[in-house]
Amino acid sequence: MEFRQIRYFLEIRDAGTFQKAAVRLGLTQPALSRQIFLLEKELGAVVFERGSRQVRLTHEGEVLSQYAVRLRELWEELKTGLKDSGRELSGEFSISAGGTVSAWILPEILKKIRKDHPDLILSVREGDSLETKESILLNEVDLGILTGTANEPGLVSREFLSDRIVPVAPRNHSIFRKKKISIRDLKEEAFVFFHPASAIRKAVEKKIRTYGKEFRPKIGMELRSVESVIKSIEAGLGIGFLSEYSLTTKLRTIPISELFVERKFYLCHKRTIRPGLSKLTDELIRYTKGSSFRAG
Repeated sequence: MEFRQIRYFLEIRDAGTFQKAAVRLGLTQPALSRQIFLLEKELGAVVFERGSRQVRLTHEGEVLSQYAVRLRELWEELKTGLKDSGRELSGEFSISAGGTVSAWILPEILKKIRKDHPDLILSVREGDSLETKESILLNEVDLGILTGTANEPGLVSREFLSDRIVPVAPRNHSIFRKKKISIRDLKEEAFVFFHPASAIRKAVEKKIRTYGKEFRPKIGMELRSVESVIKSIEAGLGIGFLSEYSLTTKLRTIPISELFVERKFYLCHKRTIRPGLSKLTDELIRYTKGSSFRAG
């Protein structure tokens, strides 16, 4: 089957006769009839009831009509997408990401992108990894930023940037008076942790499990937002684990490299995407390479 046969079929349906459709298409009637004959032969079904004055769709023709309209719309969308591929990035796109990315990474990047692409409209929704993945699958957002590749069928991932999760404490914390700090020094300390579903919490617990009974942190607080965790650690309510992107000037990394967790962020979207989304991901990666997010 060729796409032109679909176009011919729709033209005959709309014109009501082979003769009128042939004139509109600039074909001879025998040539048009031949193409429909080949289409019906391939489908194994008659799609038109030929009358003396006009043609009508058969039941199979009605079914084909529904799919043919969708094929025509996809064809027009494809042509529009190819036509716009070299133009200015524009349109509305939505992004879902976790707290660290939403608060410390995306704002600077999106500010620069919007400045260079004034016709681009971007919205950001904060959500943990599970919420972000569900939002993509349900078509609630165009793009998600995950801490790991998406293993769901129909989703594709592209590496975005690298991150490191580190143990932190207030700069005036007594632990920094020690000449050499070890994991043993943390056993009696209270910890401020993220809620169990957060990506940082899962990454930290995976690292801690490698030490077995040797190190079991005493969790004093479990909080949802990055801001709440930061403020609680700054207030001296416990030691915590944070992305290096979200460190503030009031906090200091505890130099225990065994507890550092390396991770990567990935841009994730459906395999079938809207025109312009691939260009947006290119721009996000390009602006990320030229940005600096960490606090001094």
